[in-house]
Amino acid sequence: MASKKNLKELSASQIDLSSRIFDLVIGRVLKGAYSGFDEKTKKEMDETFLSDNDKEKEKFIKKNIPNFKKLFEEEAKKIEEKIKAEIEQKI
Repeated sequence: MASKKNLKELSASQIDLSSRIFDLVIGRVLKGAYSGFDEKTKKEMDETFLSDNDKEKEKFIKKNIPNFKKLFEEEAKKIEEKIKAEIEQKI
């Protein structure tokens, strides 16, 4: 994953790809958390994430997914390993 420092050195297509991978990782973490929630929390999450209120989304994550950062890092590592393996197969 590219760090903020390295983004200045990337092309537009590389930045787009990094953004798409970032969104994929977040989506997988949220999907995994959602599947473990009770119906009340699922409804709360649906309402929160359908809104444009980023502060409420952040608040929801802090409250209901306190280990979000760890889960994000683990999922990013999995995707990175899959990409590397696929690249190695093609070389």
